[in-house]
Amino acid sequence: MNKTTITAIAEKDIRATFASKKIWMPMVILAVFLCIFFPAAFTYIGLHTELLNHSSEDLKKPIEQVIKNFSIEETRTTLAALPTIGEQVVYFFLNFMLTPFFLMAAIVNSMVTSSNSFAGEKERKTLESLLFSPLSVKDLFIGKVLASLIPTLLIVFSSFLLNFIVINLITYPFFKQILFLNTTWLILIFWVIPALVLFNILLNVLVSSKVKSFQEAQQFGGIMILPIVGILISQVTGLFFLSPFILLLIGGGFLLGNALLLKIITKLNDRNSLFESQIH
Repeated sequence: MNKTTITAIAEKDIRATFASKKIWMPMVILAVFLCIFFPAAFTYIGLHTELLNHSSEDLKKPIEQVIKNFSIEETRTTLAALPTIGEQVVYFFLNFMLTPFFLMAAIVNSMVTSSNSFAGEKERKTLESLLFSPLSVKDLFIGKVLASLIPTLLIVFSSFLLNFIVINLITYPFFKQILFLNTTWLILIFWVIPALVLFNILLNVLVSSKVKSFQEAQQFGGIMILPIVGILISQVTGLFFLSPFILLLIGGGFLLGNALLLKIITKLNDRNSLFESQIH
């Protein structure tokens, strides 16, 4: 493994990503909307207006049912002690319903960069020159993976930091506590999302190396969005919640999946197969 070569490939692709507004602008806009703007707007409206309280009859019963059946005693007590329906809805949203939004942003952004890895090289007719160069296929794949992983995690971590600042500025006068510093959020951001992003990138890089165009690669990569939608529905309906233990298991599962995908990539991809995918 040649670290200099890997770094050069990663730097080249990262520069190409941020040189194209068509790639990086949608990534940033999506993360800002899902992870900062929408949560901040929902929180402000819920706490500073009477909009949610005007709908209290529609919201009161389901909220009370959620509080009654909630499995975490500490959170159940905190929710029950909040004086208004608006505060209860906002607190519940920020602690439980917001997590799929970060997962969605991470999945979509990693899909955009990784789908463009080999498929983009094929469309630009630059893959052949890479394959004729003395670099190994393993170094090429690692460089491509890092080129997708670094921008995606940079955007996710930056979004979390900005979300942490903005939301706590809005909520602290009401809740008198700092949100997002609990075990669930820290495990999600620093354990599950990196493992999930790496899994999605490996999957998309593998697909990207087999298809001809960026659009084809994105179609396959979009499959990963479906489980996130399922998590969102389960959180909203109360079917199950992402507890720290469940998140640890999910992260561990993705790590095992990453190891499996690495073996598959190593086995199925060599210089000849990449040449064939370029031609056919």
